[in-house]
Amino acid sequence: MVNRVNDLVTSLGFTLESENLILLIDKIQNMDIKDVDLNLLKVFDALRKKQSVTLAGDLMGLSQPAMSFALSKLRALFDDPLFIRTSRGMQPTARALQIAEPVQRILEMVSSDVLPSTGFVAEHSERQLVLCMSDIGEMVFLPRLMRMLDRKAPQLRIRTLALSSEQLEEGLDAGEVDAAIGYFPRLLNTSIRHRALYRHSFVCIVRSDHPTIGDSMSAEQYQAAVHVAVQAEGRGMDVLDRELAAHGISRRVRFSLPRFMGVPFLVAESDMIATVPLAVGRRFAEITDVRLVPLPWDIGGYEIHLYWHTRFHHDPANRWLRQSFIELLGDFFPAEQAGNSIS
Repeated sequence: MVNRVNDLVTSLGFTLESENLILLIDKIQNMDIKDVDLNLLKVFDALRKKQSVTLAGDLMGLSQPAMSFALSKLRALFDDPLFIRTSRGMQPTARALQIAEPVQRILEMVSSDVLPSTGFVAEHSERQLVLCMSDIGEMVFLPRLMRMLDRKAPQLRIRTLALSSEQLEEGLDAGEVDAAIGYFPRLLNTSIRHRALYRHSFVCIVRSDHPTIGDSMSAEQYQAAVHVAVQAEGRGMDVLDRELAAHGISRRVRFSLPRFMGVPFLVAESDMIATVPLAVGRRFAEITDVRLVPLPWDIGGYEIHLYWHTRFHHDPANRWLRQSFIELLGDFFPAEQAGNSIS
């Protein structure tokens, strides 16, 4: 039994020096194997994530009585309360914290390497994929994604969410979000993988018949103009604010918005200007009466990444989705990458 447990430990990438793992191995070795149910470990993991019997049951697709029964079996199995009801939800005991990571790793291994794949055929799938992206993503990426799905996966359904980095981390970890695309510098969980897709730069938009700004603008014109600004904490526009501050540039902001959708309509009907990501500016020029004007300074941009959880790295649908985004955006800004063109 010890050798089989050690083989499992090695396959999971654990070291026997880990105190938490030694405790878990000791408990496993003294359990009757018929009492160990993989679904109980899934219940444990759901309770750890949600800290609520009801919410964990929703995640598992089980009723509250069924979850309570499973929790009682877990408590008997590990001879510990595991989760204690408090004003802040079901909080883990010291024993639960000790076994949490090994249990998660075991479930990840079983999911990705042991259980047979049910297969995924994009052409015939009616599955709903959940994506996290900002309003920029919805404006810029979704039309491309829609055209690709019409050709390759006409029955596949897409749901989008706008989440903070903290909410996104929880959603990816729980499997409630399949992937995210955007700028999430606070997403630092080592279980979440990411890949850079392309780099956003910035451009100004002005109304098509602006009375004083032509095909270019001076630094003086930029600072004298009245601005519409998007201020969303923790997102790409923070990069612009830092870059402008580093250059000693200040803006006369009249309208400050949390999202981009209202920006082009304010600009198109006034002499105000706005600084936006290049992809957004191009989209605005297609749908409203605005045009693009280069910034008078060389302002750095930011990278857009694709994010997914390690647990679903080998999932066929998730793998297809990631590859589709890579192909979809592989030539997103060929002109810009070659020379910052805004045409």
